Amino acid sequence: MLNISNNVSLDENEITFEAIRAQGSGGQKVNKTSVAIHLRFDIADSSLPDFYKDKLLLLKNKRITKEGIILMNDAVSKYHNIGFNKVLK
Repeated sequence: MLNISNNVSLDENEITFEAIRAQGSGGQKVNKTSVAIHLRFDIADSSLPDFYKDKLLLLKNKRITKEGIILMNDAVSKYHNIGFNKVLK
């Protein structure tokens, strides 16, 4: 469970993580490992209270699609566990 506030928590199964290839100019280790983390969270289908859903859907943020899905990436970290933590914050 992820604690949103003292009274609200979110089931971790509602967030989808995927390891993807990081975009970049290439270099010595190009095409050898997937080094980015892609997070996907569907606001409308989540267990969040309607108050939180409404607030999130009203935000003007490039990470929230027209369909109400939050998409985030971390392409900095070579280690997936660090990438997961950075994306969650």
